[in-house]
Amino acid sequence: MLSKKIVGKLVAVTAVVGMACATAVVPAQAEGAFNATVAGVNNMTPLVALETSSVQPIDVTNLPANVGIYALHCAVPMNPRSAPTLCDSSADSAIYIPAIAADRATVAAKIKVNGEFYGSNPNPQPGASETKSVDCRVEAAPGMGSCAVYILGAGRESANPTYLRVFPTAFKAVRADRKTDAVKVSPKAGTTIDQDGQAFSATTTSGLTPSITGDNCSVRDGKITALANSGTCTLTITTTGGRNFKPLVETTTYKLG
Repeated sequence: MLSKKIVGKLVAVTAVVGMACATAVVPAQAEGAFNATVAGVNNMTPLVALETSSVQPIDVTNLPANVGIYALHCAVPMNPRSAPTLCDSSADSAIYIPAIAADRATVAAKIKVNGEFYGSNPNPQPGASETKSVDCRVEAAPGMGSCAVYILGAGRESANPTYLRVFPTAFKAVRADRKTDAVKVSPKAGTTIDQDGQAFSATTTSGLTPSITGDNCSVRDGKITALANSGTCTLTITTTGGRNFKPLVETTTYKLG
């Protein structure tokens, strides 16, 4: 369980975390005070004894008109006053509640939290963006929790502390002798992919559903499609791991033509 000391260090995050630069931010108004909880607990309350992967309910109250909300599970930065730059982008782990033109008394959503994930920057800057595997069971630094669910405003409200909530996450231990996962893809690596696309599948030994991203091609609805008429495409295939299997990070390269 996370100690009060750890939670106290994470409180510093609430003063400065933002997903994008904002200027002249003016808190939006709504009837009643805005709040957001995860699994029924309030800001800075740890979510403890979590399974390797689990779905947690998010409840938002008094959300003003024209304000959207992000919910992300991220590695806590070495400097907890900095914005997180390694967040889980796998399915159902990056949540967006869009803004509408009316106040909302309540909004419900769900977020999947994983004890391990392949992290990327949720607010990437031009040029290279760091990506790496994140294990939320390993301390980011002495006396600090590794990961937390961050809830914050979207768009022009992204730097507004009114909408920021932080929920440290602590996961149950997993087996020390977990197996190494593997993935089989079709078509096989080195195949030429065109802009008309063709059927694609990726099957893991563990049975876990992988997340797939590509640089010059896209994978959607069981189909891989080239986004350029020459060169290569590299797919990054990842899983979040499980009780019996380690997380998977594997790349597969195709020709484009």
